[in-house]
Amino acid sequence: MTGSANRGGVARLWLLNFFGNAAALAAWYFWLLVPDAHGWQVALSLMAAVAIVLLVAWLRAGTFAYFRRTEFRERGEVWLSFRHAVRHIYVLVLWAIALAAVLLFLFRLRVYSPQFGVWLWQKLPESLRVTSPRGMAQGADGLLWLLFFVVAPGFWLPVATSIAAAGWRARVLHSLRATRHVTYWVWFFLLIAVCVYLPYRLIWWIPDLDTLRKQAWSMGLRFFAAYVLVITAWIALVWMTGVRTEKEDPGVVGVEDSPS
Repeated sequence: MTGSANRGGVARLWLLNFFGNAAALAAWYFWLLVPDAHGWQVALSLMAAVAIVLLVAWLRAGTFAYFRRTEFRERGEVWLSFRHAVRHIYVLVLWAIALAAVLLFLFRLRVYSPQFGVWLWQKLPESLRVTSPRGMAQGADGLLWLLFFVVAPGFWLPVATSIAAAGWRARVLHSLRATRHVTYWVWFFLLIAVCVYLPYRLIWWIPDLDTLRKQAWSMGLRFFAAYVLVITAWIALVWMTGVRTEKEDPGVVGVEDSPS
C-alpha cells in the first residue's frame, strides 16, 4: 500500500462504511416488507428505493473521493470529501449501471461453459488436449469468474474514483493507466480475495459443536468477523486504487473546494 493518509480520517471512514452499509442492508430488508396493495404504497416503495440507492451511492462516492485526493487523505477531511462528491453521485450511478451490465453479461455466459469446453476440446489438436472436455468447461467457467470478480471491477474502480472526484470531467483513459502496472493487479487480486473469498469460506465453515446455542453463537461471530473483513478489505482496496490512480492522473480535479 502506498500513499500517506490521516489515521483518524481513515478510522472515521471505516466506521462510516461499517455502520452505513449495515444500515443500508437493514433498510433493504425492511423495504421488502413494504406492502404494495395500494397506489400510494407503491409510490412510497419507489421513493424509498430511490432514497436508499442514492444514499448508498453517496457513501461510495464520498469514500472514493476521499482516497482519490491527497488533501482529503492527508488532512482527514471526511465530511469535505462527501460534500465534494455529492454533486457527482448521478454520474457514478451511471458508471455503476455500466459495470452491472458487464457483470450480468459475464454471469449469463456461464451457461455456455459446457458447450465451449466441448467445442474447444474438439478444435484443439490431440497434442494440446491436456484435459477432458469437462476440465476445459471448468476452466472456462473459472475464467469467467476471474473476469467477474477481478478483471471487470479492476478496470472499473480507477475510473469510479475519478468520477467521484471530478464527475464528467474525469479522464477515463488517464485513470485506466493505473491498470498498466502488475503490482496494481497483484494488490487488487489479494484484496478481492480477502473481501470475497475469505468471508465466503468463513460463513460456510461449520464447526463441530454439540449444542444449538453454541452453533448460534458461532454463526453470529462468523458473520460478524466476515463483515469486518469485507469492510476492512474494501477500504484498503479503494485506498490502494485511489492513490495509484491519482499518481497516473494528478490533475483530474480543480481546487475550487480544496480544504483551506
